[in-house]
Amino acid sequence: MKLRLSIISGLCVILGFSCGGKKRSYQDIARPVHIVKVETLGAMQRMYTGVVDAEEYSKLAFKVAGPLVEMNVDAGQKVKKGMVIAAIDPLDYNLQYEANKAAYITAKSQMERNKKLLSMQAISRQDYEIAQANFIKAKSAYETSVNTISDTKLRAPFDGFVEQKYVENYQKVQPGESIIKLVNPDKLEVSFILPEINVRLTRETMQVAVEFDTYKGKWFKAKVKEFVDASPEGSGIPVRLAITDTAFRRDIYNIYPGFSCKVRLSIDNSTGDGYSVPLSAVFKDLKTNETSVWLYDSAEGTVKRQSIVAEQLFGTDNVQITSGLKADDIIVVAGVNYITQGQKVSVINN
Repeated sequence: MKLRLSIISGLCVILGFSCGGKKRSYQDIARPVHIVKVETLGAMQRMYTGVVDAEEYSKLAFKVAGPLVEMNVDAGQKVKKGMVIAAIDPLDYNLQYEANKAAYITAKSQMERNKKLLSMQAISRQDYEIAQANFIKAKSAYETSVNTISDTKLRAPFDGFVEQKYVENYQKVQPGESIIKLVNPDKLEVSFILPEINVRLTRETMQVAVEFDTYKGKWFKAKVKEFVDASPEGSGIPVRLAITDTAFRRDIYNIYPGFSCKVRLSIDNSTGDGYSVPLSAVFKDLKTNETSVWLYDSAEGTVKRQSIVAEQLFGTDNVQITSGLKADDIIVVAGVNYITQGQKVSVINN
């Protein structure tokens, strides 16, 4: 008999009513939730991950083909303007140069000789013009050979450092084939990808700041330098930033291309057109099919449903609300699917 009474008592507790007959309402169960205060769009900030790029860079290549006989740099090495980066075996080009030089000297002598003969009326003008044309052709070939000899050496067009090396010594290279990527570390920019759903931000007035991962807590002012008004392959909108902060000095901050950083966009929305709430706070009411949020009543410790009008997304986790909310409203952002109208809740914000 005692065992039967214990089982019945246990069932009473599980089923949510007392053995005295008073049923416990679902509304009396305090559900744990997270809450936040709605954020005006004028105070919105968005964070993105960026990377440092060189504003000035060049992929150096030879104009002529041949096997490398010199490779004077390695990745990460600093170089000065005019330094010989690499050289191609000039043997074949030297032979062609000598042949063209001899042809040029011969053609020049022949033209000068024919010029004297023409003044003596010993040859026709046609013979002189033929010699003159041969001279011009030989001179052009000779000057091309001179330039080709020079082109067997690849020189740095500006001071910088080698970000990447594409070939090794003794390798045969072709005209236009990249040998190294040379970057100017003193001219930097920042690039990042703006998600497609935030394309509107490119039309907004905003303040831009950059924080380099190697200098945490130090933000530098920047501005949008360029962006592509399209999303290549659906990957987002490429945006390039110029660092405009006078405090960003290269002799103090050792930042180089390839370094990672954070980009902060502070959106200026002085008109106060709506609010920003986490996407997790928004749900669809199954009875009314209205887009809604749960408003939290701190005095009663309960929630009530509030219909809203939601517009565009900001980033991947916030949405713009243009109607249904007001300043200082507190809403539930976690646990929205487990509560009902008027239910008591327990706030568990950290």
